[in-house]
Amino acid sequence: MQNTTERKDVYSRTAKPYQTFAARVNLSPFMARLKPFTFRPRGREQIELFRAGRVAGNMDLIYWHPLALKRHRDGLLFKEREEFLLHLLRRGANRDRVQCVGAMLLRAIDALGLKELRSLSPEDVDKAVQQIWGQQAESDSNLPGFHAAYALRNHFTMFLRFHGKLKTRRLPRQPFAKELDSFSEFNRSRNLLPGSVESHRLKTRIFLQWYSLHAKDLSSLSIRHIDRFIARKRADGWSSGTFSSAIHALRAFARYGHSQGWCPDIADGIKAPYHSRLGAPPQGRAWNEVVQLLEATKGKDLASVRARAALSLIASYGLRCSEAARLLLTDFDWKKETVIMRRSKKGRKQILPFPSDVRRAVLNYIRMRPRCSCRHLFVTLRPPYRPIGKSSFYCLTSRRLRKLGLISGCLGPHSIRHARAMQLLRDGSTVKEIGDLFGQRHPESPLFYAKFDVELLRAVADFKLEGLI
Repeated sequence: MQNTTERKDVYSRTAKPYQTFAARVNLSPFMARLKPFTFRPRGREQIELFRAGRVAGNMDLIYWHPLALKRHRDGLLFKEREEFLLHLLRRGANRDRVQCVGAMLLRAIDALGLKELRSLSPEDVDKAVQQIWGQQAESDSNLPGFHAAYALRNHFTMFLRFHGKLKTRRLPRQPFAKELDSFSEFNRSRNLLPGSVESHRLKTRIFLQWYSLHAKDLSSLSIRHIDRFIARKRADGWSSGTFSSAIHALRAFARYGHSQGWCPDIADGIKAPYHSRLGAPPQGRAWNEVVQLLEATKGKDLASVRARAALSLIASYGLRCSEAARLLLTDFDWKKETVIMRRSKKGRKQILPFPSDVRRAVLNYIRMRPRCSCRHLFVTLRPPYRPIGKSSFYCLTSRRLRKLGLISGCLGPHSIRHARAMQLLRDGSTVKEIGDLFGQRHPESPLFYAKFDVELLRAVADFKLEGLI
């Protein structure tokens, strides 16, 4: 209320001298008449209350000027546009961006003459773009205002998809979809991790798509089909590790299918090829390359600060992509200087010390982090703000490694995990200490990293057994 009174006082102090001057110099009536503007306290506070669900939302949150409100209320499909724009505002988009989207929707709806919302195809959206700008907006277009045309097409497509009115090409039906869904639900009931459930579903789906081209019913499934599928994927370049996980998924599917009466009992005959983790090629980068990567990520923009925090956490704790994406703001205890890590394997939770350099990088990012209701540590750079996915960490790492001229070998965060393990080995850490830091329960798991350290293996090879036998 105090801010409202101050604004009215400012208006009264500025409006009266202007009206007096207009009357003295005989300005036109339009210029002399200063319409009073009733100030209503809106802004960031009102929008935050709306996002928290404490106040109802309407178009007044987006457009404050009476003329702008009248323009949008008099336009076609007002209710549909209002619902979509408030949806964007609720998801974290700033008000200026939502205003631009609202103007784009008005132009597209006027161009198509939509008096009521109906199902439209992407081709219809392209016709609206062509009607407004005179030609279609292609990816390599030289059209003036190409970016505006491209943005209009994207946002109007989002508007149609939000209301379920976008005609999309019907994807081919997944073969044996009911059986695949039942198998996934069975895996969830076994308390498998979500990553394992998704992996089993993916490998089984690929096999069922191939199998549907050779048979129409699971009752004729045999070992011969499994062998032919393996031969085909070996020709496609699948690795031994991929084969091992695929065979494991197919064996579980065959056993479950037999219990449901879908297929004969062939699970015991499905044998996986020999696969040793020690035979895999090295995946880690040199530790000096990781240090070089961290030193090169020192920008002051939001993207660089976020990348610095993510890379510092990955390099310090050897995080997997899913583990970094799972971090929450509440996982950091700034007083005790500890952090909670939720490991992907078996869902193990660890409380680890928080080094000062990593703490500084994370704190710098939190200070610049966009204000949103999402509790995950790492969120998108642009609204609507949401947690970033696992693949974003690979893009974040590989892009910066390529800028440094490091284009060979593995470029993802897992290469930094391997580099951290080898660096700890060289510093004298035991295998058990590395396993405890990385959240590995099996005592021999960290040996997978040791086999790539040639210097350590050479020291073992030079060890003399004289006098011990």
